[in-house]
Amino acid sequence: MANICWRGWLGVSAIDGDTLAPASARRTRQGRPTKGERTREAIMAAAADLFRERGFRETSLGDIGAAAGVSGPAIYRYFKSKGELLSVLIEEAAIQWRGTVDEVLNEDTPPVITLERLIDGAIALQLKNGNLRDVFVRGYRFLDDDARRRVARIERVRTAEWVHVLCEVRPGLSEEEARAAVTMVDGMLRSITTLSMDQERLARVMKDMVFGGLLSVGVARPVAVVPA
Repeated sequence: MANICWRGWLGVSAIDGDTLAPASARRTRQGRPTKGERTREAIMAAAADLFRERGFRETSLGDIGAAAGVSGPAIYRYFKSKGELLSVLIEEAAIQWRGTVDEVLNEDTPPVITLERLIDGAIALQLKNGNLRDVFVRGYRFLDDDARRRVARIERVRTAEWVHVLCEVRPGLSEEEARAAVTMVDGMLRSITTLSMDQERLARVMKDMVFGGLLSVGVARPVAVVPA
């Protein structure tokens, strides 16, 4: 399979800012959040916590409303369904990732440094957002068609960014190999929330595993000789 490393690949990954405008961008003219926006953010924060703790199916809109300090029916002023709430949380996380990617790519560092800094950013976001991606994986089938399409596009963008950078570091990899490696890395990153360890040490161990693993893909190793 042909190698996919070529400049400009990330140009196809731009996310529609109108569709995914982060909550922090929706402010009054004075820069302060409106009362409605504060309520919306409280609902999102409560939903994220409950989805992590209980799971998507086990959490009701009433539970979310109670945790956010609003009545269950009032949530419908801000979100059409629990599925939309989940998709918006994933989209907000994508906005954060988009910012990390843009910041790293704008530094114009060598590919291996770019990869290292993307790994740092991904680990930081995973630690911040907890197991929200696991919630997304388990709850994906409960989303409506529009939410599935939006979130699927986000996943394609995220994968394309990783594959592009990995192929610049390891230009001998095929697209299939790079995508397989990226998929495995995603699983490793999601596992970070299952481990009980000081976050600083946990981040260091995870970085060593992810960085070392990606750099070793496709590298020839000597065959171990078992003593007779």
